[in-house]
Amino acid sequence: MQEKQFLSPADIAGELSVSTATVLRLIHAGQLPAIRVSERIYRIPRASFEMFSAGTLPQPRGLAPIKDVAGPVPALGADEILPRRKLAAGSRR
Repeated sequence: MQEKQFLSPADIAGELSVSTATVLRLIHAGQLPAIRVSERIYRIPRASFEMFSAGTLPQPRGLAPIKDVAGPVPALGADEILPRRKLAAGSRR
């Protein structure tokens, strides 16, 4: 069976015998590289975890600055023109 390329925080917690919250703290501190899949879901590349557990993971140099977007962010598809809905024959609006 093929090994998973990406691990969940729960997988990592089981491997390290720590809580999932501890793994999430490592991710948020920048000590364990992870990919943010959605608002609450993270995945850790297996290679990054192996380097972390071996102590060979390079230390981060600092986080990239986060800038606010100027003005309000439009909703996805807000400026798209939608097709008109066709009414069935004999029906009224």
